[in-house]
Amino acid sequence: MERERNKILAAIDGSEQTHELVDYLSGIIPAQETEIVLFHVMAKIPDSLRNREKDPQTARHIENLKKWEVEREKQVRDLMRSLRRQFVSIGMPEYSTMISIQKAKEGIAKDLLNEAQRGYNAVLIGRGRTGGVGGQVLGSVAMKLGSKLSSANLWLVGKRPPRGKILIALDSSDAAMRAVRHVGSMIDRAAHSLELLHIVRGISVSAAGREKIFPEEYRQRLIEEAENQIRPAFDKAVEILTSAGIARDRISTKVISGVPSQAGAIYEEAMREGFGTVVLGRKGLSNIQEFDMGRVSAKLVQLAGGFSLWMIA
Repeated sequence: MERERNKILAAIDGSEQTHELVDYLSGIIPAQETEIVLFHVMAKIPDSLRNREKDPQTARHIENLKKWEVEREKQVRDLMRSLRRQFVSIGMPEYSTMISIQKAKEGIAKDLLNEAQRGYNAVLIGRGRTGGVGGQVLGSVAMKLGSKLSSANLWLVGKRPPRGKILIALDSSDAAMRAVRHVGSMIDRAAHSLELLHIVRGISVSAAGREKIFPEEYRQRLIEEAENQIRPAFDKAVEILTSAGIARDRISTKVISGVPSQAGAIYEEAMREGFGTVVLGRKGLSNIQEFDMGRVSAKLVQLAGGFSLWMIA
């Protein structure tokens, strides 16, 4: 039975990271099961200038800006056509990559946010560097999207992330299982190995008197209990992934215990083992709206640079 095609919104700013973003996407998606919208928002001429069009100097300036806009749109469209050819080269039908260029209506972040809420399976954005034909920086937009786009799956692409290895941060929450299902439905299932990682934080006894309250034996027993409690979640996640078509020998599980920071442990594991993508649910066990982009997600957004970060709604 033919799988339903996934639809990805890729925010393109024309910066030097654009080709890295497309390289990353080309290496992770199943070409025959994916549709991509290459989306670019063009900054408009500031209203402060438009309101002074009767001034001869301003009028000439605006005329030059209009010419620059026309040339920039041509450059962006040419870039997007070259990106589409790159997707065609990995086996995607040409019609599966759509080009959308629009003039800013409410600002780059707001316009991208509005587009992102139109039924995409994932929203892809670079972590941001300057330059390129667009002259825009999406890095600052990424943080705004991360906090406001609570109903969509956001992929933040790092700088030249390694291919082929995906780390899924796991707990027993529904959000974590949604993240697992998302991975199973979105990736090229024959091209990646996956690690399911659970972090058990330790109890700090650095403060005076805490070591007596929480002796070593007690702390160790809590860690062992937490490790045992995550086993059913591991089994369920493995079942989801194998049902999606990922071979069992491509899936591993790991528990890291007694660490002070979940985000720090995830980051260190990703960097140490060469994972190009880290995936986590937005909410975790505290399924409360106010905790969208909770502490672990927020810290990883700040830390992640050498890998891509998927935050799944």
